[in-house]
Amino acid sequence: MLKIPSLLLVILTIMLHVNCSNKKKTATHVKTTSVENNSIPLTIGTYTKESSEGIYQADFNTETGEISNLKLLVKVQEPSFLELTKDREKLYAVSEIDEGKLSVFKKDKDGSYELNQDISTEGSTTCHVTLNKDESLVSVANYRKGSVTVYKNSSDKLEILTSFKHEGSSVHFRQKVSHPHSTYFSKDEKYIYVPDLGTDEILSYPIVKGVPQKGKVAIKMNPGDGPRHMALHPTKNMWFVVGEISSVVWTLLPKPDGTFEVIDQQKLLPNGLKGRSTAADIHISPNGKYLYTSNRGHKDGYHCISVFKILDSGKLELKGHVSTGINQPRNFTLSPDGQFLLVANQYGDNIIVFKVKSDGMLELTEHTANISMPVCLKF
Repeated sequence: MLKIPSLLLVILTIMLHVNCSNKKKTATHVKTTSVENNSIPLTIGTYTKESSEGIYQADFNTETGEISNLKLLVKVQEPSFLELTKDREKLYAVSEIDEGKLSVFKKDKDGSYELNQDISTEGSTTCHVTLNKDESLVSVANYRKGSVTVYKNSSDKLEILTSFKHEGSSVHFRQKVSHPHSTYFSKDEKYIYVPDLGTDEILSYPIVKGVPQKGKVAIKMNPGDGPRHMALHPTKNMWFVVGEISSVVWTLLPKPDGTFEVIDQQKLLPNGLKGRSTAADIHISPNGKYLYTSNRGHKDGYHCISVFKILDSGKLELKGHVSTGINQPRNFTLSPDGQFLLVANQYGDNIIVFKVKSDGMLELTEHTANISMPVCLKF
C-alpha cells in the first residue's frame, strides 16, 4: 500500500523540478533579449593628440543610460566631427588637420567599418560635415582657410561639386580672417547656411538644380558674437544659433529669399562670472520644448550646459545652468527619445550621462565612459 504513494511522490517531484527549471531558462532569455533591444550604437569622434586613435563606438542603453562595450571603430587622425547616413551604412569623418581631409567609411557585414574613400576638402582644419536629406550632397566647413566645399555622391564615391571662399573679419582677436565653422541645409533644402565665426555672419548659398550657387549674407550678427553652430526646430521652420565668442543664442526665422529675421537673443551664462568662457554646441529636445547649449571655461572660466524653454513664439526662457561633472564640453547629444543627454568632456577625458527630467532640467547619472579627448557624439 505504501509503494504507490511513494512512486507518485517521486513522479510529482521530478515534474516540479523540470517545470521550475524551464521557467528559469525562460526568464533569463527574456531579460537578455530586453537588454539587447534597448541598446543602440553611439559613435564617438576624438582628438588624437593624446591616447585616442580615431573613431570609437559603444553601446548605449536607452532604458538605463549605461554606456558599455567601448571599442575602437577605425583609426583616423583628428576625427573631430562625424556624420552617419540614416541606415548607418556610411560614416563620414572630417580630419581637423592642416591639409583638410574627408574620409568615408562603409559598413561591412560584421558591423565593422572599412575605408571607402579619402578626399581633399580643398581647405585646412576642416571642422564640420553634414548631409542633405536624400544624402546626395555632402558639405564641409574649412575653418582655417575660410572656405566651404560641397560634394555630390556619384557611383558610391564623392566628387567635388563646388567650393566657396569667404572673405572678411570682425572685432575680436580671433576674427582677423574668415572662419566658417559649420554648414546646414535649409528645411526646404533650397539653401546651405554657413555660420562664419570670423566675420560675424551667416551666409546662405542657393541650391539650383542640385548645385549650390554664389551666396550672400543672410544675417549680420553683433560684432564679436562669433556664430558657430545652428539647430533646426524639429517641427517648426525656425533656427537657433550659438555665438561662440560672446556666449549668446539667437532665434532666427528664415525668409524665402535666404535671409533671416531675428526673433530673440539671449545670454548663455550667469551674470558676474569671472574668466573667459566660450560656447560650443547647441541641440533641441526631440519634442521641441527645450534648447541646450554647451559652454567651455578657459583657465578659471565656467563649464556648463545652459537649459532654455522654447516658447511658442520662438523666444527663449532660461531655466538654469548645469555644471556638475562638466569639463570642456565641446560637443554633446540627446538620445533619440530625448530621455538622456550625453556630454563629451574634451578635457575630462570622458563621456557623462544626464537624465532629462520632465521640466527639461538635467540630473547627473552614475554612467560614464572613459576616453581620451572625446569631441563628437552621434547616434
